[in-house]
Amino acid sequence: MLKTIAVLSYIWISAAASSPLAVLFLLLELIGLGRASRPALGAFTRVWARSILLAIGVKATVTGLGNVPDDERLCFIANHSGDLDIVMMLAYMPRPVGFVAKSEAAWFPFLNIWTLALGSSFIVRNNPRQGKKAIDRSVRSIERGHAMVIYPEGTRSRGPGILPFHRGAFKLATRPGATIIPVTIDGAYKVWEVHGRIEAADVRITVHPPVKTAGLGPEARRALTETVQATIASGLSGT
Repeated sequence: MLKTIAVLSYIWISAAASSPLAVLFLLLELIGLGRASRPALGAFTRVWARSILLAIGVKATVTGLGNVPDDERLCFIANHSGDLDIVMMLAYMPRPVGFVAKSEAAWFPFLNIWTLALGSSFIVRNNPRQGKKAIDRSVRSIERGHAMVIYPEGTRSRGPGILPFHRGAFKLATRPGATIIPVTIDGAYKVWEVHGRIEAADVRITVHPPVKTAGLGPEARRALTETVQATIASGLSGT
């Protein structure tokens, strides 16, 4: 339990101490300098996220980063087994990534500022109207050049399996014609969800080949959900 308190304290204190930097990135976005500042934003968030993984004792194996193209519009689609999934994406993706985050995250002091600086949107679950608005905001974020992450299961699986993907989540990629990058995060649930306290674990990330959505017809779009889910599931060890 002491480790859990120490790690959580580190996350909050470091987010608070660096929050002026998050405000700066937000201001740069507002005055039209967001694209120019994103490499620095990505560098900082990667270092911060990796420091959290180091504090936890996570041993990460990452494969397939060469599959991430230089396309302007990117949408990372991943499975969601635990809270650590967010940190893993921040730590290892080659571009800064925003998230379609649950609305509760908007009330996390300091972390909410960083969430906004990354171009994220907050979604109210079980509210279709609010959900559509969140997707609309996220689509505009991708169109401005932000790479976005969405977890189409809609909630954590809290284990080695994978929950059914929601078809509507894929509109985040298809509406702006973004390239989908399927990502498998294997083992993140072991850090928190198994025992309700932070523990060291081995986690494996597999970045799969990209899937273009620009120009896809209706049939091909409908097939995306099953195709991408099968791809992501193929990277799970099931242990």
